[in-house]
Amino acid sequence: MKGGVALSIVCRFFDVSPLADEEIFRRGIGELVWPERREKIARLRQDKDKRLSLGAGLLAAAMLREAGAEDLALLLNSDGKPYLKARPDIHFNLSHDGTMAVCAVSGAPVGVDIQQLTVYDPGVAERVFLPEEQAWVESSEDCSEAFSRLWARKESVLKLLGTGLTKDMRSFSALPGGESFAVFTEQRLGDHFLCVCSGSGKAAEISEWRYL
Repeated sequence: MKGGVALSIVCRFFDVSPLADEEIFRRGIGELVWPERREKIARLRQDKDKRLSLGAGLLAAAMLREAGAEDLALLLNSDGKPYLKARPDIHFNLSHDGTMAVCAVSGAPVGVDIQQLTVYDPGVAERVFLPEEQAWVESSEDCSEAFSRLWARKESVLKLLGTGLTKDMRSFSALPGGESFAVFTEQRLGDHFLCVCSGSGKAAEISEWRYL
């Protein structure tokens, strides 16, 4: 990927389960390049959340270095989205849920989301999905799988735009097969649903990353 970030969209996923080992976790904390993330991890109450946040930080740093970034100092844009101070041309996005952390790196804006399988809740779906999206979920063989997959697609769009949940999730459709404004790359990882969203017209290359 080094030197070719503008030509590709690379996404890697990391099962953070090995970070449950105290020695490996301490090593990871020591290698984390961003003090702000280290402080955030210290404030988290749940060990699961600490592992996910650490895993996302380790993964992002490794991928950004591979993309050619040497100085990993971060700034925040007007929407609060981080970017590299020295290499604003390298775009990246993070997500984590369940036991998985993911990072996508590209030469253009990119959004990534991962969702662990969630039991379908019609009430939630009605609040965040368009009527045709909710109908698609309810007509699927497994509503919970369809619900989780569509949620990952919707979140990846919001993260591509950099707006987070300030943008109404019902203001756009992310139905599979109906793409017009973005390219979605999806992968099922056990009980997790991963989706990368790109406005560059390119699909993402997805692979696993391991720590140590």
